[in-house]
Amino acid sequence: MDKKKIIIIITLVVIIILGIGFFVLRGSSLEKTLEEVQAYTSYELICNMDMLENDELRSYQVTSTYALIDDNEYYKVELYDKSLNQSQIIVKNGDGVFVLTPTLNQAFQFKSEWPNNTPKPYIYQSLLDFLSNNEVTKESNGYTVKGEITYENDSRVTSQEVIFDKQLNPVSVSVYDGDGVEIISLEVSEFNANVSLSENDFDEETLLSSSTNVYSSVSSSLPLYPVSLMGSVLETEQMATIDDMTNHILKFTGEKNFTIIESSLSESDNMEVTYIDSDVIDLIDGIAYYEDNQLTYIASGIVCSIYSNDLTNEEMLTVLSSMQSSSVK
Repeated sequence: MDKKKIIIIITLVVIIILGIGFFVLRGSSLEKTLEEVQAYTSYELICNMDMLENDELRSYQVTSTYALIDDNEYYKVELYDKSLNQSQIIVKNGDGVFVLTPTLNQAFQFKSEWPNNTPKPYIYQSLLDFLSNNEVTKESNGYTVKGEITYENDSRVTSQEVIFDKQLNPVSVSVYDGDGVEIISLEVSEFNANVSLSENDFDEETLLSSSTNVYSSVSSSLPLYPVSLMGSVLETEQMATIDDMTNHILKFTGEKNFTIIESSLSESDNMEVTYIDSDVIDLIDGIAYYEDNQLTYIASGIVCSIYSNDLTNEEMLTVLSSMQSSSVK
């Protein structure tokens, strides 16, 4: 056997040994750790999240809590809007999915598969699914996962990068559009697994009673104005009070006509629950729903509805997602 053949054989042997070593390492470290964390019965994840919407940066502190109790999954996500000093809580318990507005002692109840119906950067199970289905790079301090991803109600999203530490605790999440622009940035400040939780921690009445009046009213922030105008301009703006609720009515005309009604919910002494029997749109920072030619978006104590015979459902969602405090006049 000549030297050339010996070198080739040695090279193949080395490659095979390295390959076996890789899979043994993967099986004994990453896959084993993944199995361990997938068995968590509860966790609390606290993070800071920035979202880029029409060149406006929205900042939130997010607390995401999960518990598996008697084979039932319970979730609670509190989204604290730093600029409005407003908090909105979305909770899933044995009675359904609720959107809570603590300031006003009000709740909206939905039929929904939230939060498992679309990826979310602050839901640990969503991040683990992403890890399982994409390329993992081992780093000195943990793992980096990159891959394509689709957020059902945000057509901008094309890819995501998630960084975990060696124990697969989430460290950061970056979500990008097709041009590689980071549109969601999330930094985890605290992650605790197998924390002590009970059904009462996910009870909508308990959550409202413990949170009411902690945050300020957002009525002074109204009206908000959309940045995405769909070729239209603001024609008229008026304010009306109906049943002690102040409504701001913005009428837009042009290529596509539409009307936006913004309401700052009034505070209630007793908890009020409004049941919504419509298709739910699951967003990163809130929940919306369609009804006839109307799309309603609930976030931070404000209810925004858009009416139009000209806009598609996706266009209506684009308009409401672009609402901000700066005037378009």
